[in-house]
Amino acid sequence: MKLVFLHGLGQDKTAWDDVIAALPHYDCLALDLFDEGKMPENFTTLVEQVATELKGIEEDFVLIGLSLGAMLALALSDYTLPHIKGFIVSGAQHDLKRSFLYKLQLLGLQLLPKSFFKKQGVEKDSFLAFSKSLSTLDLRETIQQIDIPALILCGQKDKPNLLPARKIAELIPNARLSVIKKGGHLLNTKMPIVFAKEITDFLKYESF
Repeated sequence: MKLVFLHGLGQDKTAWDDVIAALPHYDCLALDLFDEGKMPENFTTLVEQVATELKGIEEDFVLIGLSLGAMLALALSDYTLPHIKGFIVSGAQHDLKRSFLYKLQLLGLQLLPKSFFKKQGVEKDSFLAFSKSLSTLDLRETIQQIDIPALILCGQKDKPNLLPARKIAELIPNARLSVIKKGGHLLNTKMPIVFAKEITDFLKYESF
């Protein structure tokens, strides 16, 4: 079973290095979502780009995403991917359209200087345009159609994402929720061993 990883905003594929290192017996592939920090026009464009890459995988795989990568994974459930067998999503949101907190975050981002974004390797205008496109995200109906196993992860300290994680687990028919004790949002870099164990437990539980 191949494991395909999608990183979060502000990360690149190396954010999964420690998790992958803890999974030496699995075939792992971490995708870079942004080419040299260049942001796509919007979230839909990014989903389509990643869908094209995944359609090129000719073996069974589980899709694993954190934060933005988790939202991508959930959105990709609406695409025909014959070899996908399961989802693992961490720190996910599924309904930013109705999120007052996200609207506040957008306002805060607009006030930050261009130098802040440059340090992250992205341009402010493209980052803001992409972030604004997420404000219409509503995957409530989409994820109810997921008919393969799913594991929903969230750090105990990741307060903004705890309620969405529980809701996502309720909406997906064959999903289970695991709240990571003392965990924050960036579980892939801060608690990679724990993240890797969650993956292996999921694979064993689902008999992949």
